[in-house]
Amino acid sequence: MYIVRYLILWLAFIILFSAGALGLEWLEGYKITTTEYYGLRNIGFIFIILMFLTASVLYPLVLLPLSIVIGRIVTVSWLRVLLYFCLGGIGGRLIFHLLYDDRFIREYDLNMVSSILIFGTIGVIYALLDHDLRRRQSLFVKQSLKPK
Repeated sequence: MYIVRYLILWLAFIILFSAGALGLEWLEGYKITTTEYYGLRNIGFIFIILMFLTASVLYPLVLLPLSIVIGRIVTVSWLRVLLYFCLGGIGGRLIFHLLYDDRFIREYDLNMVSSILIFGTIGVIYALLDHDLRRRQSLFVKQSLKPK
């Protein structure tokens, strides 16, 4: 059940990250009207595939080890949710700067706060899903250890 939880979280992260990147692109990337920027408007479905692949690789390299460490150190659920919100916001800031060049940010008046809020919200959803899966796992373990 331990491995299944992280496989479910991996799939959820891929969907959440891709949806967050797509939402950020709709909010901020559509302001960029030049053909120099390869966003959703210029490359279309390939943008979604790139975000999907990025999330697929990002989870086992970054978020899985963080989830394991945070799960062992932080036992209070609301503190874990707050921590994931902050980590999601930091990730949103990094993703914003990876997607949009400084020149585009200045010229088209792009707002980084939208990225921080989108990915912070993704962090909260991920933390709540993780909490629910932990709770279900503990119930499953209790039921399987119950004498018959």
